[in-house]
Order: sequence, then C-alpha cells, then structure tokens
Amino acid sequence: MENYIQERFDKMHFRPRYIVDRSAYSIPEFDEEYQKKIRSYPHSQKAKKLFSCSTARLKAIIIQLFPIIAWLPKYNIKKSLIFDIISGISAGTIQVPQGMAFALLASLPPVNGLYSSFYPLLVYFFLGSIHHMVPGTFAVLSIIVGSVVEAQAPIQKFQHFNESLNETITNFAAMNEDRMRIAGTLTCLTAIIQISLGFIQFGFISIYLSESFIRGFMTAAGLQILISLLKYIFGLTIHAYSGPLAIIYTFIDICKNLPKTNVASLIFALITGIVLAIVKEINVRFKHKLPFPIPMEIAVVIVTTAISGGAHIPQKYGIDIVGVIPLGLPPPDAPRVSLWSEMVGPAFSLAIVGYVINLAVGKTISARHGYDVNANQEMLALGCGNFFGSFFNIHVICCALSVTLAVEGGGGSSQFASLFVVLVVFVVLMALGTYLEPLPKAVLGALIAVNLKNTLLQITDPYYLWKKSKLDCLVWIVSFLSAFLLGLPYGVAVGVGFSALVVVFQTQFRNGNLVAQIGASDIYRNPKVYEKAKEISGIKIVTYCSPLYFANVEFFRKKVIKKSGFDPVKVLLAKKKYLKAAKKEEEEMDRRRPSNLGTKQVSLQELVKEVEAESTMDCNNNSVDEAPRISYITVNIPNGLHEGTQKPATDLENADDPIKLAHPILDVHTLILDMSGVCFVDLMGIKVLGKMCSNYKKIGVTIYLAGIRDQVYEDIETGGMFDEGGIERSCLFISVHDAVLYTLAKASETKQDVAKEKVSGAAAVYVNEDMSSDENDNDQDLEQVMFGTMFDHSVVDHTIL
Repeated sequence: MENYIQERFDKMHFRPRYIVDRSAYSIPEFDEEYQKKIRSYPHSQKAKKLFSCSTARLKAIIIQLFPIIAWLPKYNIKKSLIFDIISGISAGTIQVPQGMAFALLASLPPVNGLYSSFYPLLVYFFLGSIHHMVPGTFAVLSIIVGSVVEAQAPIQKFQHFNESLNETITNFAAMNEDRMRIAGTLTCLTAIIQISLGFIQFGFISIYLSESFIRGFMTAAGLQILISLLKYIFGLTIHAYSGPLAIIYTFIDICKNLPKTNVASLIFALITGIVLAIVKEINVRFKHKLPFPIPMEIAVVIVTTAISGGAHIPQKYGIDIVGVIPLGLPPPDAPRVSLWSEMVGPAFSLAIVGYVINLAVGKTISARHGYDVNANQEMLALGCGNFFGSFFNIHVICCALSVTLAVEGGGGSSQFASLFVVLVVFVVLMALGTYLEPLPKAVLGALIAVNLKNTLLQITDPYYLWKKSKLDCLVWIVSFLSAFLLGLPYGVAVGVGFSALVVVFQTQFRNGNLVAQIGASDIYRNPKVYEKAKEISGIKIVTYCSPLYFANVEFFRKKVIKKSGFDPVKVLLAKKKYLKAAKKEEEEMDRRRPSNLGTKQVSLQELVKEVEAESTMDCNNNSVDEAPRISYITVNIPNGLHEGTQKPATDLENADDPIKLAHPILDVHTLILDMSGVCFVDLMGIKVLGKMCSNYKKIGVTIYLAGIRDQVYEDIETGGMFDEGGIERSCLFISVHDAVLYTLAKASETKQDVAKEKVSGAAAVYVNEDMSSDENDNDQDLEQVMFGTMFDHSVVDHTIL
C-alpha cells in the first residue's frame, strides 16, 4: 500500500510539463521561415566519386580486402599470443573429430572433414574480419552437400554382383573418390557465387533472412541430422534417399531395421553421448573458473579408438569404423564444370545459408569484444576459402561453431588462434591419421548428436512465438516444415519466399485508424481505444502506418473511405443525380409559367409555396435561427420585357460549384491524412493520392496531408502531384495539430463572412434563367439551388424590405 501511494505521489508531483507556443505551419510556410536548403547530388558526381582513384582510396580498398594489414601491426604479442596458442590447440582437438564426424553427414570419407578443416583456414587468416572465427565444417551444410553427393553418385552405381561369392560387392574406394570430386565441384560453384555476391556488395541479403526463418530452418536441419545419424548409432545399413520426403523414408527404414541393431555400436554411442553431455554441462557451468573448456571430444576419440583397436571389436562385432585415413596432403584436382548446371540450386542455398550462419555468429562475438564486422568482406573471405579448398576436394564450410566458441572461451583474440587449429589438423593429416583407423563411426555420430542439443531445443519456439507474434510463428512453422519435408535446399527457397510474403502482407494490409483529439492537446489517438478522445466537428483525421506503393494503394484508398464515412465518387454521382432532377423540375415549372409574364415583385414564400416550410441554412446545411422576415426577388424575364443585370465574368469564375451545395449534404468539410507513418510513396501511390484529393475536393471536402516526411515530400513533388493539380503545397502541414488549427481558423473566418452577408440580406437579388446550374455562390440555400438562382454581389439595384 505504501509503495502504491508513493508511486501515485511521484506521478502527480514529478510529471514534467510540455508547453509549446508557436504558429501553425504548413510545409511551404515552414520551409520559407526556416530557410530550407536545396540539396542536390548529381549522378555524375556520384559516379565520379565511385570511380575516382587516389592513393588514399587505393589504400582503403587494400585494407578492406586484406584486414590482416589493419590488425597485425596492432597485435600485442606479450599479452595475446599465449592465449591464442592455448585456445588454438584446445580448439584444434575439437576440430579434428568434429570435421571427421560432419564428413559422414556429407556421405564423404572422414578424411574429407580434415581437408575441409585445413585449407580454408589458411585463406581466412588473411581475408577474415572476425578475429575469433574459425572456419570449418557445419552440420547443416554437410547434410545439404550429402544430398547432392548421393544424388550424383548413388551407391548403386558402384555395386556389382559377385557370382563366385554370391553377394553384392561395393567398390567403396571408387565411390569415395568420385564423391569427393563431386563435393569439390559443388564447393567451387558455391565459392564463385559467394565471391560474385561479395564483389557486387550483396552482403545486405542477410537482412532478408529473419530470425524466425533461421531458427525454424536450423531446427529442421538439426532434426534431419539426428535422423541421419541413427544409422551410425544403431549400426544399420540404410538405403539413401534424395528429394522431397527423403528424410521420412529414411526414418521409416530405420524403424523397420531396428531389430538388426548392432549392439556394440549402440553401446559405444550411448557411453560416448553420456560422457560428452556431462562434460559439456561442466564446461558451461564452470566456464568462468576453467582456463579453457575441457577438450572431451578428442579424449573420447582417443579412448574409444584405443579400445576398439586393442580389443579387435570391429572384427568381432562387425561395427562400422572410420577406416584408412591417407597420410599427407592430396594433390590439387580441377572441378567438373559439366556438373554445375545440375548444382546451381543447392550451391546458391549453400552460399547464402553458410554466409548467414557465419555472419550471425560473427556479429554476436564481435559485439561482445567491441569490433565491427564487414558483411561483404565476410562473403569474400568465405568464398575465397571455399574456392581455394575446392581444388583439394573439400566440402562447403562456414563457421565451425564449437571450435569458434572454444577459441573465444580460451581467451583467443585474433586469427593466430586459427593458425594453431590448422597446426593440430596438419599434424593429424601428416602423422596421426593412421592411428584413427579403428575409430567407430557410432562415436562420431554420438559426438554430433550431443552437439545438436541446443538446436533441437528450439522445437519449442512456436509456443513462445505464438504469444508474441503470430506471423513470426507462422514463418517458423513454414520454414521448419518446408525444410524438413522438402529438403534443405527447397526449404531455403520456400522459407525466404514466405518471409518476403509476410513482409508484403504486413505493409499491404496495415490497419488505418480514425483518430481524435485528446482534450485540448496536440495528441491524437484512436477513440475506440481512448475514452477521452473526442472527434472535432466537421473534421475527420485518418492515420495510416505503412509505405504507400502499388501493392497496398487500393487498400489504402478503401481504408480512407471507410474511416471517413463516405465514398467521394458515390457522393459525387448522387449529387449530380440530384442536380439533374432539380433542373428537370425547374424546366417543368418554366413551361407552366405564362410566356408574357413581366417583371414583378413576389415574395419568396409565395414563390416556393409548394415546398415545405422555409428554414435558413448556412453553407454546411446547418439551421440558423433568425427573426422571420420576407425577402423579395426581382425576377428578370429573358424575353426583353425587362432588362436584368448580368453577373460579371470574374464573379462567374469565382462562383462555387453547385455540386457542393447539392444533396446529400455532408457533415464533414475537412479530411486530414496523417502521413507520419508513411516512409515512401511510389508513382502509383502518388497518382492515387492525387486522385483522392481531387475527388474529395469536387464534393466540397478539403484534404490536408500532415506529418509528411522530407523524403516522401520529395517523392510526391518529383512524381508531379502538385503539377497535376491534385493538391496544393499549402495543403501539407508539419503535424496533424497544425492542420487542425488551420482548419478551425479557416472555419471561423468563413462563419464571420457568412454573418456579414446575412446582415446585408435586405438586398434584392436578380434571378437570371439563362444562368447555368453550375454557377453558384456559397450563400445559396437548397431552395435557390433547385430553382437555379444565384447571388450576384455586383448588383447595384436593391429592393429594401
């Protein structure tokens, strides 16, 4: 209770006051008073600056392409080198088993993972802009590569039936060699795409991949990876599928073959998984106390390899093992360019997904350590690393997440840490690889499965997203289902396309609101939401928060019509129909009138005795109480018997359109469009906006645009809306309140003018039957409109009551 009283006290006594005293401005008045500058930047100058060549510009380009030139001179050897060495060696012990494991996901021999963890790092050391980044294999990319490799080189292609042995023999050596060349070809094409995108500054494409899309896609990939690993964990031989629903068929086959489980493989996988999960949890909980994470992955690999080889378990129980790892480095090999036409789709998916993952991790790490990441440079660095490695038949790489986090956790601060990761992999390739031959594949499968923990936990995302944003939840679900059921390459296309549709949907169907004034302030809010928001008589204010472009301009027009309460086109047609009927009735009365009737004085009441009782109306059709009096009209007959006074041409031009005074009479004279939420307008939007202003103007409703942004003002000015007469510059205001104040002031002046004219209402008025019904003045009432009369202020002959 005391806290509540104190909170109320604070709100009552310490709320700041907001007092502003200024003139109401239209945009032209504001620009003139505060001397708006005319800014121009010709395209010729832009081109000159873009293609200019100077020493400073050349230096900047070289530093941008080779970030090592910028950070290497600043490197503190005494402070940072020891941490880079320790963290690099520790991370290298993770890179080796992880690379071998992810090579299995790509349906490639384990040595391919070691090559993929070695060659790209040499290039990234010079070109990378993320200091803690260690490139390497990544599960999602590996499984996409695996789908391509299995489709291009299916196992059936390398099988033949041996009649002497009466069994099917598979030539694994030829299959692995062919698949590695296919992987290298795919990597080369992916690298060319990445390099091309990097040079044309296409790094901004990452902003079109929303977090909901990425999380849904990654969850589907993680689930696919887990299902793909089950065959290694259970020691099963499963037919490889490709295309949509391939993962469903794989899972069905695994379930059918569970009775054939290799118990030894399952035991290795379970023990490995439990140990790794426990140690990883220890690393997380005590990361601030440990100097570097415990490298349990390499420890598990060493121990299981020793047990498997020492006890001859592969020979006894028939478990799948890594097999021979050739020592040394492979010779370079040219890619098969003829296969590129069949790989464009997956290559583009790999290029974009790999880049996005790399950039997302890089931005997170760089934010922690206070340095910037060049998105386009990262695209180039990844592309060049993949391109160099493709000649050694690697498969596509991006950020090696576990390895990168190990470098950061171990205190590494530069790419020197990645050099020591390379050193560890190099030692394995040159000397230690031969000792890893008896390593069970089930161990590598368990190693990957444990690393999927955080990815698979994202399966609960829809539960939380539904509460916060249903559209984001829908993006997650569509991305997940498309990637899981159709395959990852198709999932990328469907997910990105659906995300784009959501953006279009959000901008196309934004809900415009009718707003009203809060008290006497300059605050305007939706009266359906705020009880004290009151509309101003005769003024409608509509706010719309979205770009105005071809896709939503029709929706915007309908929304304004709905909120204003009437369609100007339909009102205009109704008014014309009314005037046509009134003119027809007038002609009928003229035919009944005697042809030799001269000029005479008749009372208005006598002239319209067939019409209902007189009620004086102002220009807005509001009743005005006045003392009863009789007005006299001098009727001028056009047969020459009596000469009437003709209205001057200038007055005829200034006379109001009779349509504005015809039925139906509107109770709205001003419509204010709050454009503060409109960030851009295209040509279609400009045309429709100008047409709307013209249509409302025809029925006597003035449109004002309020809160319009400078860029939008330039767009509509360039689009010719002012030149085409849709709206005048003086109808644009700085804010909604400026437009309201101007409208109220204008209405007040109009009322004063009307009052003055009514005081001098004793003057006789001439009715000229030749005058067209389009020539009318604001002071006419409905009776005069029906009979085609008009006020003529130039008449000097008066009949005094």
